Amino acid sequence: MDNDTRLMYEPMTTAHPGETIVEYIEFNNWSQRDLARRTGLTPKTISEICNGKAPITPQTALALEKVFQRPARFWLNLQRQFDEAEARQRATSKLVEWKDWAARFPLKEMKPWFAELGKEPDVDGLLSFFGVSSPDSWNSVWKASNVVYRQTRKSRINEEAVSAWVRATELDALQMEIKEFDEKLLRASLNELRRLTRERPQESIPKMKALCAAAGVAFVLVPELPNTGISGCARWLSDKKAMIALTLRYKFDDQIWFTFFHECGHLLLHGKEHGFILDNAAEYLTDNVVDPQMQRQEEEANRFAADTLIPPAMLHSLIMEGDFSNEAIHRIAERLEIGPGIVVGRLQHEKLLKPYQGTTLKQRFIGKTLADLG
Repeated sequence: MDNDTRLMYEPMTTAHPGETIVEYIEFNNWSQRDLARRTGLTPKTISEICNGKAPITPQTALALEKVFQRPARFWLNLQRQFDEAEARQRATSKLVEWKDWAARFPLKEMKPWFAELGKEPDVDGLLSFFGVSSPDSWNSVWKASNVVYRQTRKSRINEEAVSAWVRATELDALQMEIKEFDEKLLRASLNELRRLTRERPQESIPKMKALCAAAGVAFVLVPELPNTGISGCARWLSDKKAMIALTLRYKFDDQIWFTFFHECGHLLLHGKEHGFILDNAAEYLTDNVVDPQMQRQEEEANRFAADTLIPPAMLHSLIMEGDFSNEAIHRIAERLEIGPGIVVGRLQHEKLLKPYQGTTLKQRFIGKTLADLG
């Protein structure tokens, strides 16, 4: 048996320290009443300890130290080990009761996340993943997140899956070193971020991460989970640090970059008015896709993203030229210093191109994570 196996072994039961006291009594040919006289404890107290009905207290441990010449910490450690084993056994029985709760999560899709923690996709692994002790604790933490959803109806949204995605973004962000949030620096970085639309994902995304981190924003990519419809989120991790997370739910560069700048818009335009804005896909919803309270902010974030990628004056000039051939789009993209796919996406949005026109100029994001893209 190797060292790791020995360290992982946990006995199902641990003897109550009273059994050890009984052994010492028998070794000395004493009775429980003899031990009571020697320790100054009552016969009732000694009887309850020996029968596993009472614990060894620090005062009792000190008395036993003098009588049996074994240090107090020896007796207290026996009690601690017993108490821990008892608590663990009770917790293990609870895990069985919480299986229905765990079944509401997409455990199969979350398997890689559990593997990173060295856990199995079960109740215990789920609790470790969330860093909570029970479903009630999970619920308290999740409700305290104060997530503001883009949409009003969540009938097709699995809230447990949403919370899992959110937790995965947190864990990724915690591994990143970022500066304190600097609004001026983030605004000053927009043009450089915009120019990254011309590069391949394998090259642009690491640079995005670095530029965002310097401005106090953790930028992460986390695979989408079923029944979440998440495109991205903007979140304040603390008073001085923010996060932008994307799912790569959309497969083309115009959609990915628009979502990124949309989340930037939430951080720069709306500050900490909402600590956590989660953007869900509209196709999961009915006609009223935006919460009325969020309508203004969503429109502002959309306008911010559109105008950052292609400033209004440049768009007007582009439209006036009226040439939307692939060759013209390449020339326009060079002039604007953005990827041609961004131009195509905007022209399609403005109904100047049909959905299938110019699509070959877009970059396709194959995969769900940066590792996949590489």
